[in-house]
Amino acid sequence: MKEVKAKVAVMRPLILVSAPWALYNRPSIQLGALKAHLRQCFPDLPVRAEHFHLQAAAHIGYPLYQAVSERTWIAECVAAALLFPEQAPRIEQLFARESRQSRVVRQAGLPLLTSALEDACDRFIDGICWGDHGLAGFSVSLCQLTASLYLIRRIKARFPALTVVVGGSTFSGESFETLTGLFPEINHLIRGEGETALADLADAVCRNGAAPDESPLEHHQVCQIQDLDSLPAPDFDEYFALLQSLAREKRFFPVLPVEASRGCWWQKTVDDSSARGCAFCNLNLQWRGYRAKSAGKIVAEIEHLSDRHKVLAFSFMDNLLPRKGAGELFVSLADSGKQYRLFGEIRADTPANMLAAMRRVGMRELQVGVEALSSRLLARMNKGSSALDNIEMMRHCEALGMHHGGNLLMSFPGSTAEEIRETLDNLEYAAHFRPLKPVSFWLGLESPVFQRPDQYGIRLTGNDPRWSALFPASVIEGMRLMIQGYSGSRGAQRRMWAPVAARVQQWSREYDMLMRGPDPEPVLGYQDGRDFLIITQRKAHGTSAVHRLPQASRQVYLFCRTSRSREQIQARFPRLPADKLENFLRMMLDKRLMFEEGDRFLSLAVPLERGAESPLFEVP
Repeated sequence: MKEVKAKVAVMRPLILVSAPWALYNRPSIQLGALKAHLRQCFPDLPVRAEHFHLQAAAHIGYPLYQAVSERTWIAECVAAALLFPEQAPRIEQLFARESRQSRVVRQAGLPLLTSALEDACDRFIDGICWGDHGLAGFSVSLCQLTASLYLIRRIKARFPALTVVVGGSTFSGESFETLTGLFPEINHLIRGEGETALADLADAVCRNGAAPDESPLEHHQVCQIQDLDSLPAPDFDEYFALLQSLAREKRFFPVLPVEASRGCWWQKTVDDSSARGCAFCNLNLQWRGYRAKSAGKIVAEIEHLSDRHKVLAFSFMDNLLPRKGAGELFVSLADSGKQYRLFGEIRADTPANMLAAMRRVGMRELQVGVEALSSRLLARMNKGSSALDNIEMMRHCEALGMHHGGNLLMSFPGSTAEEIRETLDNLEYAAHFRPLKPVSFWLGLESPVFQRPDQYGIRLTGNDPRWSALFPASVIEGMRLMIQGYSGSRGAQRRMWAPVAARVQQWSREYDMLMRGPDPEPVLGYQDGRDFLIITQRKAHGTSAVHRLPQASRQVYLFCRTSRSREQIQARFPRLPADKLENFLRMMLDKRLMFEEGDRFLSLAVPLERGAESPLFEVP
């Protein structure tokens, strides 16, 4: 009988790379999670995570790097000029248009940026023994596409035997199915969640010596880990080692990314996912359904990372912080005795008491899903919230001294004159609070708007035309990119939204003017006199208006610090005659001291001393 020899395992290291222009002040959550999972699966496998985006930022200079990383098209222009030099004239034109509003980028110019990036790549590539590695993985998310492709092409030109795999949110949904054909330097593509697929590939290539063209991956199969509590805490050791190796003047205290969930709660079921979720959103294509970690697991990860790296600033990378277990999470973090600084994204209908609990544990900055101040428009966006919800959230953030970070999405396809009038009307009430950031609609691949263009009055035209400036026709025609093009009343929408854009600019200027100084008071604030209330409306131009409310009016006003229905108000104050209540509410609305929607009323003034309101906003 012929003797069968056992296959000898070949142990070749694996390297993970995060390219520019990821945010430099935090490690890559993708690399940290993947490395920790691989080490959990294969304790004997050497795995290294290269947060090259930090190395590039230190070389280019943090202010300039950050300015580039904040704008997708600018970031993609820089590496595209190196990747496809034949596209130079068109890339230069796109760069010039996109950098008009960034003085730092405009002054630096494209030639300086491409030279600096090329030099940083030279140093990075020369500093690693790529030939010793069995597998190189590149995580590609926002602003990392052309830089990753450029790095891969450079590395493979010198080390053709190296197996290269790419993944990340950029390669989600049906995008980039032809990527490996258009870029033969890439051997494998992982779509969707990466842990399981990358572990299978690492086992085949690094541990068992599979050739680059031998793959255990099924490109169209989505492999997800159902129990997120089974995942280890992310490993950021290499990021901190790199940070410590920099010159002292280039070191800083980073923000550590953590995740409490995957997917979107608002789009949590798999079967009807195409009908759920915000109409403009395509951020969850890499997930199927929604999963969340337990509160205990999240707290344990944060405490572990804080103890290991001596940091207190954390950013939740979730699309939305999970509601389930949130109370336990924030209580546990508060009980830790550490003064954390946290950031997270939340829905606009998050209860006031939960918002106060977040503030107590150190969450001063949020990203609130506002998007619009018209309830009609919010309904068409499928936001699941109202203008009242949004203004109430802005009011609570102002009262608690929290930065809401909300956007106002303009030129949404099919916006009506009525929706824009409603937006302009409601802006006058929202103008007491921190301004929203105006952003223009862009069409995301496989978003609900993309899937049902007729419903929104648009026609799909393929990839956004700006991609054609970055990629040659032979490449662009074979890819479906995440930002898509469309036609249909785009010019008319811009004209219709112009008054809103002008009002938001005025709002921002006036708010900035009123908030100057070391300890500015709220634009609309109140002082409680126990049996009377004084409300002050500060104005950027002109004399401030002061209003004094007697006891009965004071009680109603304070009761409505969270929105209340007319029925709730009358039940709370049964001795107050209905006609007097109506007159008071009308007066408050006329003076824009309260906001009304659907027979619900919200008091807009916040305490002059921020953070002074009780979590439940009850009347003393």
